[in-house]
Amino acid sequence: MKKLRASSAGVGASVLLLIIVFAWRCEASRVSNDECIECHGREDIQSSRGKNRFIDVSRFALSAHGKKKIGCVSCHDGIVSISRLSQIPHQRGIEPKCRECHERVSNEYEKSLHYQVSKKICYSCHNPHYSVSFRDMSGDQRKNICLKCHDTSRTHRWLPQKELHFNYLECTSCHSLNAQIGMLIFMVDKGEASSDNILNYKQLVPFIEHGKDLVETLDKDCNGRLSETELYSFMKMVQENGISGATLDLRILVLRPNHDYSKKVEHTQDCTLCHSKGARFYSKILLEIPESDGGFRTLPVDKDFLIFRGQRPFIGDFYLLGESKIRKEDLDDVLEVIKRIGFKWLDLIGGCLILFTLASVCFHAMLMFLTRKLRRRSQRVEQREPLPVPIQVWHWLHGLGMVLLVMTGIQLRLPDSVPIFANFLNAVNLHNLTGTVLICDYFFWFSYHAWKKEFKSRFFILPADFFKDIAQMLHYYGYLIFIGESFPKSCRHYSAFDPMERVFFLTTMLVIVPIQIVTGVLLLNMHSMMPVIRAIGGLRVVDAIHLVFAYVFTSSMLVHVYFHTLKKYRSSRKRLPSLES
Repeated sequence: MKKLRASSAGVGASVLLLIIVFAWRCEASRVSNDECIECHGREDIQSSRGKNRFIDVSRFALSAHGKKKIGCVSCHDGIVSISRLSQIPHQRGIEPKCRECHERVSNEYEKSLHYQVSKKICYSCHNPHYSVSFRDMSGDQRKNICLKCHDTSRTHRWLPQKELHFNYLECTSCHSLNAQIGMLIFMVDKGEASSDNILNYKQLVPFIEHGKDLVETLDKDCNGRLSETELYSFMKMVQENGISGATLDLRILVLRPNHDYSKKVEHTQDCTLCHSKGARFYSKILLEIPESDGGFRTLPVDKDFLIFRGQRPFIGDFYLLGESKIRKEDLDDVLEVIKRIGFKWLDLIGGCLILFTLASVCFHAMLMFLTRKLRRRSQRVEQREPLPVPIQVWHWLHGLGMVLLVMTGIQLRLPDSVPIFANFLNAVNLHNLTGTVLICDYFFWFSYHAWKKEFKSRFFILPADFFKDIAQMLHYYGYLIFIGESFPKSCRHYSAFDPMERVFFLTTMLVIVPIQIVTGVLLLNMHSMMPVIRAIGGLRVVDAIHLVFAYVFTSSMLVHVYFHTLKKYRSSRKRLPSLES
């Protein structure tokens, strides 16, 4: 029994010894990098087909594989020995085993159109001896990989602004829909025409707040994300306090590549991949921030940074076409602002209406002045018959009252800025008095025309002729009057006022003025009129209606005065019946 045990122990020791010797021999026979470089380190080394097989050791050391200390036979594991007696000292056709380390990329690549063309394209595109990390490659270096085979001048003729797109985009931004792309922003100094240098940490040290680092100085609310205001305020401070050429530059980069280049993606011409609110690079907008050790870190930036809202455009060279267009979200923001400001918008809208009316009148008058020589010869002016004395009295009284009403109304809206009538109380009293006089004046005008039965002959226009006559009058006032052409014959039967004037006066005197009178009376004695005011919608609503129609009426006064200065022309020298007849 003891002999059997001793025999078993001897066999185990022998097996263990054989394993150790075999492993030692395998390790001893393993090819080293130095042995590979003895041949491949010579610049004149060529394959049997004449291809250069030189490997630059210094460049390989800086590559992604060299930094990870990956040896030659780690990829070329088919080379197990070297025979120095042969012309080629190892087995031919040893393919690198990329998949063993890059399994995810290989799975993506096998779905690609490239895989159908060549299963060896991994090292046709990427030189494994000199390839650097994807993040360390510039946009141009990434594009050059594709340009080895693809001629962009031939395949991208359809692309508008081709050079501009190639300047900001790399190929996979459009041709790899599964890749993650984003926008990377740099702080640069463009103070000189020839310089475009990224600002380093040392240059930005003077602008760092005491007791904080650069990131904390930028991110004032410490939420880990830069807002539009935070980024612009920092850049403005840098510009105003030392680096006048400080600005921002950006590039759209692929942050995580994907090797699935399908035929569908390869031939994509869908511009909305970028030119839409759902553009993929909006998912990550990063600011590259220099650090004291010479490296960089990134900080997310809000999308609003791209939209110019009054601040200095630090990215003036970059503008995504259509970025500033109005969208539903913007309209929602506008509505929120309107709700917050409330009825104060009425003054802005009313002021714009008056300015637009005044600008239109001035423009038309300027054209009349510039074309006056065209109307001096062979044209004569049709004289209007003088108005009856009662109408003239009413007209001038009404005009004076309206001027006073507008001027007092301006002081009521801007009591601190426009003290036309010394103090606010004077403006209130004069406004109320003038309004009362104009109400009486309006009823006199209405009663006079009703008594004379002149409403139809002076102000109305037949519905059947409305659009035809208005179109002819627009053509006359917009073009024919400048060249001295005759007044439209089809409109000469109208007495006193032409069709356009009739519509204007009818709207003013039978719509705008009555509404102003009703709302003015309600506001004149609010205490007694409060039940009616509440029934309409409240004091604010009544005041808003009164204000809106005040602006409209002020604009109509400008048009009325200008209409009165215009003269109607006839091309014939023969005396024709007056327009008033």
